[in-house]
Amino acid sequence: MILVAFAAAGCAGNDRTAVHGVWIPDPSFTDMMHTREAVTADVKALHDMGINTLFVCAYARTATIFPSEVYLKNSTFDNIDDCYMLAPYRNGYSADSTGFDPLRDLIDEAHKRDMKVILWFEYGFMGSHGETPADHPLLAAHPEWQSRASDGGQANYNGSDYYLNGYHEDFQNFMLDLIDEALVRYPDIDGVQCDDRMPAMPRNSGYDDYTSALYLEETGAVPPADFNDAGWVRWRLDRLNAFARRLEAVVRNRGDYMLCFSPNPYPWCAENLMQEYPAWIADGVVDLLSVQCYRFDADSYASTLNGVIESVGDRQDLLNPGIILKVGDRTIAPDVLDRQLEITREAGIGGQSFFYNEGLLDPKTAEVVKRHCR
Repeated sequence: MILVAFAAAGCAGNDRTAVHGVWIPDPSFTDMMHTREAVTADVKALHDMGINTLFVCAYARTATIFPSEVYLKNSTFDNIDDCYMLAPYRNGYSADSTGFDPLRDLIDEAHKRDMKVILWFEYGFMGSHGETPADHPLLAAHPEWQSRASDGGQANYNGSDYYLNGYHEDFQNFMLDLIDEALVRYPDIDGVQCDDRMPAMPRNSGYDDYTSALYLEETGAVPPADFNDAGWVRWRLDRLNAFARRLEAVVRNRGDYMLCFSPNPYPWCAENLMQEYPAWIADGVVDLLSVQCYRFDADSYASTLNGVIESVGDRQDLLNPGIILKVGDRTIAPDVLDRQLEITREAGIGGQSFFYNEGLLDPKTAEVVKRHCR
């Protein structure tokens, strides 16, 4: 569905230099990338609401938003279209498919309006929702990338999100190569974003042969049965934090790009998904931190935001709270959204990012966003 453009209306006191972002999920969740007309109209509509940054899903499930030779050569796919999430929309995109590249069109349309485009590598270290099958295109090509939990099964969060082995150097290199490929292919994008799945691993992870052997080599001990053992937790956090530093080196090597992260609030994110974003801040790898303060009421949002502000210490300048608009069939009430944005401004934070663009199809929600972002 194409968004309706709203009339521009200034709002005194709003920080127009702050990041007013929105996430654009993979095209199975939004029509935005299905036609050139939708790309053009939706980018304009978002700009008219005051949105100045687009976080575009670049990797989800078993596909990328650009034709990826890196994914193809590391998978069991035979054809690059098999791992290209926009391939199914080629016929509907225009009568002439010459030059077909909806991402290229989105970047061009956004940059015409001084909007930034950040490629969001959504799935990160995660393999699948539900147990990752043996014929998963990455796992079938690289069975050594399988993860293991303390119970012997695949490492997972909450019995829903199942992970590949984010501690494995070769798998980490695959993800870094995928990101580097995007920067080479689209050198004029503005940055990359990792969310609550990279660098991340479920707390019960690390019991695969590769990680166990590495732990034994470095510490002289086998991983303890208790996955909450303090030393074992620290070792795994350190390994994932080191990936954040490696990621920064790859990104900085290619140019002046923003390096963005969108974890869950701390310490929950460390206790559940091994994400220690205060360490990333201390290491200087974070340019924008869109912590997922996803709450459907104002009081819970205020409490969550206060905790996040405390967790970033004197680097509140990096903070760009993530605000929920829609998940599944559930949407935020416009008056609650209005209050959450007031709370954000009262905390001295000039911007935020919204999950996700389809939530802005509601005219009342869009008007609230326009009032706070323009």
